[in-house]
Amino acid sequence: MSVTDAEKLEGGRRSSGVTTPPEGGWGWMIVAACFLSTVCIRAVTRCVSMFFVEFQLHFGKDYSRTAWIHSLIDCTTMLCAPLGGVLAHRFSCRTTVMLGGFISSFGLVLSSFASSLEFLYASLGVITGLGFALSYTPAVAMVGTYFSERKALAYGVAMSGSGIGTFVLAPAVQLLIERYSWRGALLVLGGLVSNLCVCGALMRRAPPRTSEHKNEPDIDRATPQSKTRGGALALHQVALGSRVAECVLFSNKLTETMPGGAARSDPEPPHHDSGQRDAGPGDTGAPASTRPPWEEYGFLLIPDFLVLSASFLFLAYGCSAPAVYLVPFALGVGVADQRAALLMSLFGVSGIVGNVTFGWIADRKCLRRYRVMSYAAAIGMEGLCCLLLHLLHSFSLLLPFSLFYGYFDGAYVALIPVVTCDAVGSSYLTSALGVVYFLHAIPYLISPPIGGWLVDITGNYAATFSLSGASFMFSSGILAAAMLVGHLRGAAEPRAMALTQ
Repeated sequence: MSVTDAEKLEGGRRSSGVTTPPEGGWGWMIVAACFLSTVCIRAVTRCVSMFFVEFQLHFGKDYSRTAWIHSLIDCTTMLCAPLGGVLAHRFSCRTTVMLGGFISSFGLVLSSFASSLEFLYASLGVITGLGFALSYTPAVAMVGTYFSERKALAYGVAMSGSGIGTFVLAPAVQLLIERYSWRGALLVLGGLVSNLCVCGALMRRAPPRTSEHKNEPDIDRATPQSKTRGGALALHQVALGSRVAECVLFSNKLTETMPGGAARSDPEPPHHDSGQRDAGPGDTGAPASTRPPWEEYGFLLIPDFLVLSASFLFLAYGCSAPAVYLVPFALGVGVADQRAALLMSLFGVSGIVGNVTFGWIADRKCLRRYRVMSYAAAIGMEGLCCLLLHLLHSFSLLLPFSLFYGYFDGAYVALIPVVTCDAVGSSYLTSALGVVYFLHAIPYLISPPIGGWLVDITGNYAATFSLSGASFMFSSGILAAAMLVGHLRGAAEPRAMALTQ
């Protein structure tokens, strides 16, 4: 083949490539917007538990009935997460986040006028939770459209807003409650959460960039078809050499575009990550999905995603109760009010370290294949901390618990969107995160009331924290078992191929 023909072939390959994230630029503004969004959503949700004692004293209710407030806000946030993804695809991430900011701010302001616990169920639990749901999923998914190589680090920085927000808001909320009562504190939080509208204004879709490097697979852009059909080939192509790898990738490009996997010689034009259109001067961040609605959730049949989904169910149950009952437990063992609030602050600031360090570690090329293992290890360590929590009866013992638990909490929070993206690909990330957070809904709903019921009938927190710890350990065990099965299956395949030859 002549040089001219080779250049033509290379140019054809480049023109048939898919778009790649810009790896920075305005992406860092998206990270900043997601950071502030997690401050307004997750940190404020955590601080709701600091109102429990005030609600109990004002309305004269027990633990289990008061805990329904936190359950409802968390459950509504996660239950309506797919709605946030749908609206983001239908309209834009910018519009959806700003709408969620308005609704959640209205719910908090309305809660400051509550006359009963049932009023708070509706205003703080349902209305505020709905607003959080509309803002959270699009804000988190937008980060994945701007980063690929540094995705874990970007998510680590973005999700650290939850920890920093908790560190700052916990003592601030306690001070607001003491000075302005719980009604004034909720009113101030309503004003804070209105800044979600500012965060939404920064949500601009990523400009398209065509990838010219075809020597290694990009897991983030794989489709469900390539995950199930071409995934095994992609994992081994580095060892096969660059020439064979080139053939494998070219073959995969031909088969990915066909619903039944049959090859064809006229591959369809490439589409952008998350179904986005080319960015124009009047960019509003509106993604235009090129897939039919029934194909938007094709990732649900990917085995890796099914395993993650089962793990998320137990994780969601485990992580809710410790965050809700840490401050009441500390007050119950004689810790002063400000020191109990300090425990929440330290829980938040150590989560920042976990966000960034695990995000940076997971981005190392030599460790990217171990992201799920890192995620499972963080969950397991968090479960161990929960199992020991009921034995800690002083501030000096609860202090290291807050540091360790917060660190591993930050680690797994930063890795959830990363391992989800690795399983389904960035083009399905918005819908996949909606499903992931939807799976958190029911465990978030039932965990705090069950924990409060156990406290009411036993008179202590041992059963509550032990059940949460066991749930964490089971979630980690599911992933460990899946990884072990995958390792054994991978080791058995070469032997089976050798026998057939």
